[in-house]
Amino acid sequence: LISVLKPYRGWIVALLLLTLGGNALSLLLPRIIASGIDAFGAGNFDGPAIIVRFLGIALLVCACSYGQAFVQTQASERVARNLREQLADSVSRASFARVQTETPGKLLTYLSSDVDAIKMFVSQAIVMLASSVFLIIGASALLLSLNWRLALAVLAIIPLIGGTFFFIFSKIGVLFKKSQGVIDRLNRIINESILAS
Repeated sequence: LISVLKPYRGWIVALLLLTLGGNALSLLLPRIIASGIDAFGAGNFDGPAIIVRFLGIALLVCACSYGQAFVQTQASERVARNLREQLADSVSRASFARVQTETPGKLLTYLSSDVDAIKMFVSQAIVMLASSVFLIIGASALLLSLNWRLALAVLAIIPLIGGTFFFIFSKIGVLFKKSQGVIDRLNRIINESILAS
């Protein structure tokens, strides 16, 4: 997977920067709200200034989200196109005996389902992983700076959440392999039906 994504590292770095930038800006919004509440309690509330700051950061978050969606789509589609071209080229240069041993159904699975899985990884998994790790670290730092006792109580459940995710993802790998086998059989049946008719 790393060798597949290596030519697109510029796109992936841009994607990560936009994701992390949007998340960092999102973490500033609670600070602005907290400062507004504190200012209101102290009697020196400046509504227009807080609204301008809030809207400015919200617009920057929207710009980062738009840029992230654009880069996500571009990177994932380019990776998928490149993989499909490489696979089609490899199949076209393979011997007839090699193609027969792989079966057309399996080749179709490689060209469609497997490539789509990698495309989904580029478009969603990279962003979700980076975003989750950054938000956990950023929110933890924010909580610790506001109230360390409450933060420790909240942070105590993070290992439980991590263990749950690890358990779920270990099961997903097995299910993914089973689903790929089902898709392979389905492609083989469709191919046989087309050839028989």
